[in-house]
Amino acid sequence: MHKYRTDMYEGMIAETVTVPGHNATIINAYFARPLGSGPFPGVVLIHHAPGWDEWYRETTLKFAHHGSLAISPNIYYQFGHGAPEDIAAKARAAGGVPDDDVVGDITESLSYLKSLPQSNGKAGVFGTCSGGRQAFLVACRTKGFDVVVDCWGGRVVMSQQELTPKYPVAPIDYTK
Repeated sequence: MHKYRTDMYEGMIAETVTVPGHNATIINAYFARPLGSGPFPGVVLIHHAPGWDEWYRETTLKFAHHGSLAISPNIYYQFGHGAPEDIAAKARAAGGVPDDDVVGDITESLSYLKSLPQSNGKAGVFGTCSGGRQAFLVACRTKGFDVVVDCWGGRVVMSQQELTPKYPVAPIDYTK
């Protein structure tokens, strides 16, 4: 993270983009980056259970403000478009997003970041709440992330009774 100076140029690009997701589906993602040639590190932000909402847009901007290529994919894309709370309710009613879908979506978002000419090839994954669980899961199941931040992600440790076809393995079990 760079130290703020009163004479700094603070230009950024921020936009909703479409990127490949799991099984070549096309998903929306909020993307922000500093202006300039870089190179910059990247970060993939995985939204929480309340959905792909304003907090994640603001946090994506904050990472870009501090010098990172930042992307937050909408992992609820399969439930349609609308108000974040309505889409999150649809996701909950369906029992959530399968782990394999999340891993695929986040892996593709990582590939998108690393393909950018401004990328320095380094990237992290960050998530809060269920996004924290998913950040831990993705870091265990894929290669390419240099750092993972799981902010209070639940269900990293799961009992046999909590496992389902959508969540067949507790994330902690990938560390064994």
